[in-house]
Amino acid sequence: MAQDTEAPSTEEAARRPRVLMLAHRLPYPPDRGDRIRSYHLLRQLCSHFNLGIACTSDEPVWLQHHQLLSTMAERVAIQPITSRWSQFKGVTALLTGRAITPAYHYRVSLAQQIQQWHEQAPFDAILTFCSGMIEYARQLLARDTQRKIRHVFDLVDVDSLKWRQYARDSNLLLRWVYAAEARRLRRIESGETDRYDAIVVTTPREVERYREHVTADAPITAIANGVDLEYFHPQPDCDEKTIAFVGVLNYKPNVDGIARFAEEVMPRLLEQMPDAQLSIIGRHPVPRVLDLDDLPGVKVVGSVPDVRQYVATAGVIIAPLYIAPGLQNKVLEAMASERLVVCSPGAASGIDAVDGEHLLVADRPEQWVAQLERALTDGAWRRDIAAAARRRVEQCYDWPSALRPMIQLLQGDDADAAPRAMAS
Repeated sequence: MAQDTEAPSTEEAARRPRVLMLAHRLPYPPDRGDRIRSYHLLRQLCSHFNLGIACTSDEPVWLQHHQLLSTMAERVAIQPITSRWSQFKGVTALLTGRAITPAYHYRVSLAQQIQQWHEQAPFDAILTFCSGMIEYARQLLARDTQRKIRHVFDLVDVDSLKWRQYARDSNLLLRWVYAAEARRLRRIESGETDRYDAIVVTTPREVERYREHVTADAPITAIANGVDLEYFHPQPDCDEKTIAFVGVLNYKPNVDGIARFAEEVMPRLLEQMPDAQLSIIGRHPVPRVLDLDDLPGVKVVGSVPDVRQYVATAGVIIAPLYIAPGLQNKVLEAMASERLVVCSPGAASGIDAVDGEHLLVADRPEQWVAQLERALTDGAWRRDIAAAARRRVEQCYDWPSALRPMIQLLQGDDADAAPRAMAS
C-alpha cells in the first residue's frame, strides 16, 4: 500500500497551481543521475506550486527521507515495489505487446491514491518524470476529460535509443527483448499513445536525436541539469597517480564503460606509468565490476558515505561511457570539484565545454593513455584545466537557472520557456 502524508497548506500555497510530480524512483538521496535531477526539480517546484509527489521505490525508504519530501510537497505517496513482482509484470507486458518499463513500475494502489488526491483537490498540471510513470498520468488524464490538465513529460534522455543500442550489443534472445522495448517506448515518447503539452530532455543533442529517431513533430525542448556548487566545492589539486571513476555500478552503461576501460586502457597505461591506480567508486557493484578488482592497478571501492573524499584523493576523474545519453552528472560534479575530467566522446557531448579547455576527450585506448599520462604528470596543465572546469559549471550549470524553463512549461508559458531551455 502506498504511504500517504498530507501536510497542512498555507493560505498562499492554496492559491498556487497544483502540480503532480510522478517519479519512478524516490527523489532522495540525490546520489544517482535521475534522482539528482528529480530532487532538484522538487526543490525548485515547491517554491512555485502546490505539489503532490507520487513515486515508486525498490529500495528501503527511511522515515527521514519521507519527512524531507513532506517539507517540499503537500502530499507524498511512496509505493514500495519488489523486483521479483516487477519482473513478472514486465514479462507479462512483453508477451502482451506492451512496454516493460511502465509495467514494471505500475501498481493499482498508487494509481488509486493519485486519483483520490485529484478528486479531493484537482491538479492543474502533471510532470511525468521518465517513461516508467506514464501509466499513472495516462489514467488520470483519461478519467478527467473536462479539465485542461497540462502534461509535461521529462524524458531526461531518449530511452528508446538506449534500448536499441542494448539490442545491438546483446545475444539473440536479449536482442529481441531489447528491440521490442525500444519500439514500444518510442511510441510512448512520440506522443502516439498519449497527450503531452511539452516533452523535455536534458541537452540540445538529445533534442536532435529525438527529432531524428522518434518524431520531428512533437513539442520538445532541452532543459539542462545543474550541479550543487556548494556541496561539490573546489578540492585542492592532488599529485597522486590515481584515476577515479564514480557511478552506480549496476547500471549497464557504467558497467560496460568502466569494464572496457579497466581491461583495454589500464594495461597500456601501466606500461607507461607502473604506479598508476584506478579506483572504481559507486553503489551496487555487479559481479562483472567486482571481478575488475583482480586486475593490476585496479581497486573496486564500491559504496562510500561521501564520494567527495575519494574525488579529493584522485588526480583525474574519468567518464569512459560509450552508451551516454543526456547530460552526465558525474562529469559536472567532478568539474565543480575542480578536477580534470577525461571523457569518452559520448559522455562529453552533452556538456557545454570545450575539449582541451574545460575537459579532455579520448576515444581509442592510445588516446586515453596519452591524455591520462600527461594529466597525471603535468601538474600545471592539469590545474589550469581543472580551474577552467569549475568556472564553466559556475557559469552554465546553476540549478535554479537551469530549471526555470520547467516552471514556465508547467505554468503554460511555452513561448517563453522554449527559447531559454534550448539556450541551456
